Amino acid sequence: MKTRKHLYIVSFSDSKQYRYEFDAPADSDSLHNSLAFEELEKQLNQYLKKEFPDEPIAYYTSARVEEISPEHRERWEQYPPLDEEAVANIEKLLAREIRDRLSNEELNSDAPWADIN
Repeated sequence: MKTRKHLYIVSFSDSKQYRYEFDAPADSDSLHNSLAFEELEKQLNQYLKKEFPDEPIAYYTSARVEEISPEHRERWEQYPPLDEEAVANIEKLLAREIRDRLSNEELNSDAPWADIN
């Protein structure tokens, strides 16, 4: 069976962009058949729900994925791979973003315009 190497650029919220590569049958719709992104989103959800059980996190854990055509592969070579180290960095970044958002909400709750009821 003939395979083709697929390259995707993946990011979450304001994270860096990462390279994700894998081989799949040349005639398949590989992104939709791949569970890799679903598993990664699930892992991020579990981590953030443990840290922030009462906060909405879907925005932070939804992967933004773009397939790169084979003729443009070399443009993306310098991007870091989406590996376990990258996932750990993404978890830290997303947790920091949520903490920052919560801090801003708390600061704004004391503002004169906060209570407009």
